[in-house]
Amino acid sequence: MKSLLLIVLSLVAVTTPAGADCTQFILVSTTDFSSGSTSSIDLGTAVPTSNVESIHSDAVIRYYNGLAYAVNRTGADNIQILDPCDNFDTVNQFSTGNGSNPQDIVFISPTVAYVTRYELGTVLKMNPQTGATLGTINVGAFADADGIPEMNQMFRFGDRLYVTLQRLDRPNFYSPTDHSSVVIIDLDTDTVVDADPIAGGVQAITLVRTNPYSEVNYRTVGTTPMAYFSCVGFFGLLDGGVVQFDLTNPATQTVILTESAAGGDILDVEIVSPTKGFAVIATPSFTTELIAFNPSTGTKIGATMYAPGGYDLADIEPSPLGLLVCDRKATSPGVRRFDMTTNAQLPGGPINVGLPPFDIQVNDGAATAAGDLALATRLGANYPNPFNPATSIPFSLSRAGHVTLRVYDVSGRVVATLVDGQVGAGEHVVRWDGRATGGALAATGVYFARFSAEGQSEMRKMVLLK
Repeated sequence: MKSLLLIVLSLVAVTTPAGADCTQFILVSTTDFSSGSTSSIDLGTAVPTSNVESIHSDAVIRYYNGLAYAVNRTGADNIQILDPCDNFDTVNQFSTGNGSNPQDIVFISPTVAYVTRYELGTVLKMNPQTGATLGTINVGAFADADGIPEMNQMFRFGDRLYVTLQRLDRPNFYSPTDHSSVVIIDLDTDTVVDADPIAGGVQAITLVRTNPYSEVNYRTVGTTPMAYFSCVGFFGLLDGGVVQFDLTNPATQTVILTESAAGGDILDVEIVSPTKGFAVIATPSFTTELIAFNPSTGTKIGATMYAPGGYDLADIEPSPLGLLVCDRKATSPGVRRFDMTTNAQLPGGPINVGLPPFDIQVNDGAATAAGDLALATRLGANYPNPFNPATSIPFSLSRAGHVTLRVYDVSGRVVATLVDGQVGAGEHVVRWDGRATGGALAATGVYFARFSAEGQSEMRKMVLLK
């Protein structure tokens, strides 16, 4: 009995939000471009803890399997692992190759990850626990004339890894060339997939806009999984836009927001619903602004939400605290919060995170592995909670897959199996009537709903009161 209890509590510690525990946090990379640090923000109270761990002055943050990863970029060329359950202390750090300039990391399993390297022509395959190199995948054949493809962001869907290639002309101030691309890598063979078997050779996917720039968003539109990212084209020209990328047919791309409609270069984008998105733009006068837009119509919603007056806005991320915005304004830097329904700035001013904020990673206990679009997207909180006699448990899937949803008691015993089978993509709600398998009423107490799909699991605490 004791060993079963320890197993369940261990699962909860890794996958279950529980107030202010170490699995539920906002982590912010901060920098003045001479030094860098991380700061955390409590998801329940919005209270920050500044300078929790030093990182490079040019770093972005990712999260996977209970650990945070700082991708230390230009001049550092390494991955730094931080443990949220140990005050974000560094537990390991390893090189991605001298002069490699890593940009993104996507995790396949606890022992396999892929890293894009901006200055090289090969994607690095590595063990994210030890830093051991497991191989490389050559994408240099898709470079422009300077020989470097400028690989940037990645995302995973099923057994495919998608890598964005900016293909910039380095002698000409990193200007876009004739086109930018997405390369597809088969994760079973670590080889590039031919995107156009009719044409000779191995082909990448040509993007409808140049210079892919932002991190990748994901949503299911109807039953179709879509990826979203911004392409800025030439900075200062309104030639880019937000690209909707059909993952069931990658050749199908749609520009859902043009830079002309947005009013500037689109530096970052977040899609939060079929009719609501947010973007950071750089205006022709090289100031940054926060706007809202409708992805279904490609039009701006209302007035500009926030314009600090300089080139100050960086990353934006949705969160339980609202839309988080990195504001690097010299006089009052910090993380600002906006209501994602009304677009109004929430009271309290910017959250002071020490150095000016640069990149945000939100882990609210419902996030999937970073960059992985194959997994279940969310296990929602059951409602009502506490409950008597029944409760509803919502979850959503990014694509069809095998799902199990079971109820456990605090000793680790399975009380009821609610789902065990194939489930389609989209939103789902399963009702638990408070009965154990066999029909007996469950006793008053704490229970855990454990949801598993595509090899990943999440858990929520439920309280039955009689």
